[in-house]
Amino acid sequence: MRLIVATLLLCVLLSVRLASAEPASWRYVVKLDSLARASIQLSLRGVRSQRVCVDMSGAGRFVHRVEQLLAGGKAVALPVHDECWTLKDTGSLSATLRYEYDLASAADAFGNADYVQRLGSAVTFSDEAVLLRPDPLPKETPSPTIEVEFALASGLHLTAPWLRLPGPALRFRLDAAQYDGGSYITVGNFRSLGSIALPHASVELFLIGQAKASDQALRTWIEQAARLSDDFYGELMPASVHIVLFAMSGHSRPGVFGTVMRPMRPSLVIFFGADAAQLSLHDDWLAPHEIFHIGNPLLKYKIPWLAEGATTYYQDVLRGRSRALSVEETWSDLWDGFYRHCQTDGPSLRTESEQLRRTHRYSRVYWGGACMLALVDIEIRIRSKGKRSLDDVLRELRKKSLVQPLDEDDVISALEHATTKGLLTRYLDMPGKLPVREVLRSIGVEPISPDRVQLRDDAPFASIRRAMF
Repeated sequence: MRLIVATLLLCVLLSVRLASAEPASWRYVVKLDSLARASIQLSLRGVRSQRVCVDMSGAGRFVHRVEQLLAGGKAVALPVHDECWTLKDTGSLSATLRYEYDLASAADAFGNADYVQRLGSAVTFSDEAVLLRPDPLPKETPSPTIEVEFALASGLHLTAPWLRLPGPALRFRLDAAQYDGGSYITVGNFRSLGSIALPHASVELFLIGQAKASDQALRTWIEQAARLSDDFYGELMPASVHIVLFAMSGHSRPGVFGTVMRPMRPSLVIFFGADAAQLSLHDDWLAPHEIFHIGNPLLKYKIPWLAEGATTYYQDVLRGRSRALSVEETWSDLWDGFYRHCQTDGPSLRTESEQLRRTHRYSRVYWGGACMLALVDIEIRIRSKGKRSLDDVLRELRKKSLVQPLDEDDVISALEHATTKGLLTRYLDMPGKLPVREVLRSIGVEPISPDRVQLRDDAPFASIRRAMF
């Protein structure tokens, strides 16, 4: 009897202890005396972790002097293994450590915003490359909160996509899920171009460098590109979007390159031609492409044929719907990509997608995915007699993914449910050419050269083509 009572008492005490346990959270204080080096203090609270790690592989070599602060102010250097530092076991769920990060050397080594990149008189870096995290990263619900406070040298400015906390200090709040998705932080000399209010989102816009185009021209360009995605995703559009524009000297094209981190508070860096006087969606696919990414379904891992294929397809479709491109121009541009990258012999799209990081055959995967999804879109429309389209399936996948990120089987199942069972799998695994020419002809898109088409209204499914844009 005594043993039973003692056991019950122990269970009660443990449950009370667990109920009163401090929820997991952590806080960074990042001191930037220049753009060359950051001094960072990390305080963990309620975190069951024995080590901290850098999230982006290869970034650990720029982390220096990692020390844990013990009782009495003693600092102890932490051992490192595979870009992770092992904490001293103090019998507590709390720990404070400090370290240095060599931003200048990282920028020289990477030159990539996913790590660290020098952009004129500013530096953009990924939080996953610079801010050490507890390992494993806590995945509980609700997601653990993170606070980041920055202390900047005079003359430096900083912007991040996170929620700005009130008060004079430069403090932000995010959570572990946002950290896991990644964010771009920019520090240095830049200026705000203000916010752009859309029906379902607010875009915060910043400019690094000097551009020939006026501020209003830049705002209009981004607003038009963002509105395409806002109209498409509607209430599924992320409410807050953070975009940094970088004016590239010696370039006159509107969009040159772009990169995006797309968790719930997405951030983008878009490189554009500093010499471009006019920025028009007629001449630019890049801004629509990068911004469309922010509404893609959330995935457990990268599925390039889907994320890049859908985005490449809709960069033209949405411009066609807005009449930034004429209908004939839209189909001609799509055919140009399909002809070069979908009508080729070689491995299947699934194989190319899985090997993308090794082969770097980006155009094949981007345009091959776009080609396949165009065929799927046409099939959905024909099968449903125009009542459904790929638009509907993507929005349904997006909505479902906000509850639980999806894997490739989830995506394939949804697309095949909307078409003919086995069709998408057959297209994914088909080596060489897909039947794109035949399908396009069935809707009245007749290729007349590698980059031009003519439209015919006597085709069997011409009405389907007319309904697409």
